[in-house]
Amino acid sequence: MTNKSAIAALVWLGRDVPREQQLSYWRSTHAQKAARTRGVLEYRQHHFDQNSLGHWPLVAGIDTEIHPEHRIDGVEEVILNTRAVKYHRKLTSAEAVEAFKKIEWHVTKLATSHWLSFAQSRKASYREVVLIRRKPHVQLPEFHAFINHLLTPAIASAPGIAEMHYHLFESAQQREARSSYQAMLIIAAADSTMLKKALTSTSFQATESAQQAYCEAIHAYPVEDSYIFTKSGRPTLPQTKAERKPPLEPVRRKLPPAPARARWTSSGIPFPPVQRIPLSGYGPEDVIADDQGRLLCGVEDGRILRIHPERGSEEVIGNTGGRPLGLELLPDGQLLICDAHKGLLQLNKETGKIETLVQYVDGIPLRFCSNAAAAKDGTIWFTESSDRYDFEQYTGALLEHRPSGRLFKRYPNGQAEVVLEGLYFANGLILSSDEQAVIFSETGGYRINRLWIRGADAGKRELLVDNLPGFPDNISRLQDGKFWVAIVTNRNSLLDRLGTMPAFLRRLLWRVPAGWQPAATKTA
Repeated sequence: MTNKSAIAALVWLGRDVPREQQLSYWRSTHAQKAARTRGVLEYRQHHFDQNSLGHWPLVAGIDTEIHPEHRIDGVEEVILNTRAVKYHRKLTSAEAVEAFKKIEWHVTKLATSHWLSFAQSRKASYREVVLIRRKPHVQLPEFHAFINHLLTPAIASAPGIAEMHYHLFESAQQREARSSYQAMLIIAAADSTMLKKALTSTSFQATESAQQAYCEAIHAYPVEDSYIFTKSGRPTLPQTKAERKPPLEPVRRKLPPAPARARWTSSGIPFPPVQRIPLSGYGPEDVIADDQGRLLCGVEDGRILRIHPERGSEEVIGNTGGRPLGLELLPDGQLLICDAHKGLLQLNKETGKIETLVQYVDGIPLRFCSNAAAAKDGTIWFTESSDRYDFEQYTGALLEHRPSGRLFKRYPNGQAEVVLEGLYFANGLILSSDEQAVIFSETGGYRINRLWIRGADAGKRELLVDNLPGFPDNISRLQDGKFWVAIVTNRNSLLDRLGTMPAFLRRLLWRVPAGWQPAATKTA
């Protein structure tokens, strides 16, 4: 069994650069490097709220006041293979010194990090990080025993605690450094009120005398935002440059035989005459028409193009800086964009200004935002094709046969939540004409679904059509309850059969160049 270690890093930001600029760098450029380091299994960031105080109660004889000159801006948690610790520190420390005012690492054995489990799942919407310094005369083993057997059980047993884990630092820091701590607790509850109740509960109050005996300082920091950038050894961030492929973890999946239509490469019905419109970019994933008949699409380099089909002219109305996929016009004329790298965006077509609507859901980045549909009340429904593979590596999601797509709902107040997960490459979607249901495709499932969102059947999911002859992609709404479904290409019989073949064959296929993998069938 591979030995594992934990790293807890305390981060101080500089005061000569705007705070939001530094936080953006921390959760993007720095996170990309730290999350993709070989051997990293879990990687989290907690950014502290600078305008609020923690709820840890005042205890006589213990320093609970956070002095402004020593105030910390956030912490990182890393779980990694022990042999990767040195490389991780080397890779991130030089860059961190340039980016942050100060960063203090505590490397420990994983055995001194504890994740407490709860019998029932509770919603965790509010967090505080609590840093504890022992008294000088208290020995480290005694201090650890106090944390393990008295303090944390008392907190965890209080009603309303939804999540709790903590790290015990194995070696004391310099006593003169007021930033030195020997324990870090991360406590989560449904809201701040519930956490405050937990810290005034009878079980917690019973630990007060022990706190006075063992603790010199206890500093509680409210968390403004928490992020998970590596989970179970896989980065959750969409790649910003070419990255190595993540490991393929195939599951067995037996598919019904494809219909005869899947073998057709042409149709007996003549296709009407069409005109090909030249573009200055590659890979327009979606195309929509505005109220003047002009066409809008996004291309590979991030540009959003507006085309006048009659004149054949083209203009750039914005640039996401990522990889735009699905588009949707909003009632106010703004353009909704699903960007595989940037998340759910909104573009002002007149000014070119881009606004990020959703980039993280429950602290996890959107890594493959695909398509969106907006309701009249401002609610936005959108899909993520896979939370395991990036747009550039989408074939992994199909070869794996493991459902990893999701359907989301964004409320008018900006809050977003997961509605469905475990979908086979969730893709195009529309709202029904009466907005009673969401209709969406599963490209890897060869099917179209309907999810009722209002009325007596709200929450019910049903199949509209299954076992399609090809890969369903975008959906365009028409009149009279009918809609177009774009079929990318015919089904690939080898890909279907791979679902029941030994996993090592798919892993081997995943490693070979793309040209050797199952190819799309050309149709005419």
